[in-house]
Amino acid sequence: MKRSPQPNSTQSDQSSHIHPHAFYDLVRTASSQTLTWVGIAVALAWIPPALLSIVRGGHPFLSFLTDYASLSRFLIIIPVLILAEPPLRSRLDLVVHHFETFLIPHDQGTQFRQNWESCEKLQDSKLARVLLVVLTYATTTWLGQYLSPGGAEFMDWWKGGGGYRFFSPAGTWAVVVSYPILFYLTLVWLWKQLLWARFLRSTTRLKLRLIPAHPDHLGGLGFIEASLRGQLPFSFCMGVGLAGAAANRILHEGQRLIAFRHLSLILIAAVLLVCVAPYFVFTSTLMQMRRRGMLRYGAFARAVGEQFEKKWLDRADSLDEDVLTVPDFSTTTDLYGVVSNILSIRIIPVGAVDLYALIGAALIPGIPVVISSIPFDTVMQDAMKLLF
Repeated sequence: MKRSPQPNSTQSDQSSHIHPHAFYDLVRTASSQTLTWVGIAVALAWIPPALLSIVRGGHPFLSFLTDYASLSRFLIIIPVLILAEPPLRSRLDLVVHHFETFLIPHDQGTQFRQNWESCEKLQDSKLARVLLVVLTYATTTWLGQYLSPGGAEFMDWWKGGGGYRFFSPAGTWAVVVSYPILFYLTLVWLWKQLLWARFLRSTTRLKLRLIPAHPDHLGGLGFIEASLRGQLPFSFCMGVGLAGAAANRILHEGQRLIAFRHLSLILIAAVLLVCVAPYFVFTSTLMQMRRRGMLRYGAFARAVGEQFEKKWLDRADSLDEDVLTVPDFSTTTDLYGVVSNILSIRIIPVGAVDLYALIGAALIPGIPVVISSIPFDTVMQDAMKLLF
């Protein structure tokens, strides 16, 4: 097992300054190797179709520069998917380390490490990468049978002779190279997410040392939300892909924004399915812990309550004014406060803040599209009304 270093104060301080929603941090903290891969991928996806569009003339090149769907995917999604992978891997390593240190019984540590090593091997497997490349081009070839020149997704720079089927040379490059790069990176991300879900599932089969009365209301699993925050870049990329497609249809074809009112719901559902669904594997474990905790802590609370009543309530007429200062009252109150944590146990280790962050990251790319769809004269009229 590739052991991640022990988290020390320096690492904690560094990670605390890395906010997943501030994507410029992805570039600032990226290694030179990662930046090199970003440069190669973006250059292969964007530069050749740009040059081939220039060769064909000013109109195709202008069409290429205003293809918001393709440009946002080549210049935003591709680099973000590459840049976001190392920080996510670091988060997963820290979560795994925390599991092993605090929640995994000593006699099951070997099994836990074997499960994680299996996950790491599959993540880094060259055979898996080759199969994903094969799947990428198999899917591209299959989808190519249903492409038509009149499709709304294709702008003028895509069309013309000299390339594959009805595509121009620039369009052919996009079909054969640019979009396969995008699709491959997406498949890699989904593959790793599937492996992470598989690992979490194997972890739930171990006898985790969960504490029902833990203040995080998850038995001590609250730390796992750190791995979910690493999914913010992917959620953002999903929003970028949808926003770019909508921008083309609104700004170039004159479609109204209301025509896309249901897409936001579909986007949110897709984000939750990909990013949040793997954590549902802990639902059964948390429900069992809650039932066990209610029985054990409930019995203990009842016994303490009976002793409290026997000691104090049975002689209520003889109590003096200093009775409320004795430790029994505060101790019983503290105990019941601990027991009440069990009633607040959540069955999914995902907090509302993280859900809002994921949904917000997916919806943010649509804000410029919404603003650009509002007629300029309407904006000016509303502005004048506010000023005067």
